[in-house]
Amino acid sequence: MAVSVQNLSPDQAQIASFLKTTALFGNLSKAALEQLAAGAKLIHKKKGSVIYQKDDSSSHLFIIKSGYVVESVYYGASVDVLVKVRSTGEYFGEMGILSNKTYPNTAIALEDTYLVSISRTQFLDTIWSNTSVCKVIILELIERLTNSAQNMVNSMYLDASGRLAFTLVNLTTNSRQKCMNIRVTQSALAASSGMARQTAAKILGEWRKEGIISTERGRLCVLDLDALLDIILNSEIGN
Repeated sequence: MAVSVQNLSPDQAQIASFLKTTALFGNLSKAALEQLAAGAKLIHKKKGSVIYQKDDSSSHLFIIKSGYVVESVYYGASVDVLVKVRSTGEYFGEMGILSNKTYPNTAIALEDTYLVSISRTQFLDTIWSNTSVCKVIILELIERLTNSAQNMVNSMYLDASGRLAFTLVNLTTNSRQKCMNIRVTQSALAASSGMARQTAAKILGEWRKEGIISTERGRLCVLDLDALLDIILNSEIGN
């Protein structure tokens, strides 16, 4: 259903039309979409730009209009654990807002990215007055809890190849493309998978030879997702 743009500027009309296509706001009424778009902003972030850092004040929700964003958590001075790669239509920044705390992770643009920025107040007003938005967020939280539990199981029962495969699948499953310009280091992948960098490098090298992935500087492309899934299924320790 097309969004009425009678009372919106051209930029606001563009934002309203985009929000209608997202899972988070797609079921809002025309009036609610227009109200949301009227207060939202379209912002541009260059490749490598920090959108927010862990412990920054959680002032905005962001939805990706185009591009890719990685969420990560730094431990100490050098360990970077990847949380998720987000793509077009996905949102991030909600956890700090909903918990009334600071952002729990760092978000970085992996390429030139356009974001729709929605203020904390406007986001909360929209949530509490629209059950459809609450439902999407609840389902997302359930998925995150499930993934967190799965990560705990993986650390106990999967070998190194299985853990690394799970990390790659988890980072790319929600993406509309499997080949992405991802600025991710082997150290970050290793830390996210609970292994030494040298171990991750060896496994990635084997997967390159087998045609499962390809890598270039600043780019990792999953060529055979089914192969990674098979590795996970067959990698229980002791098998």
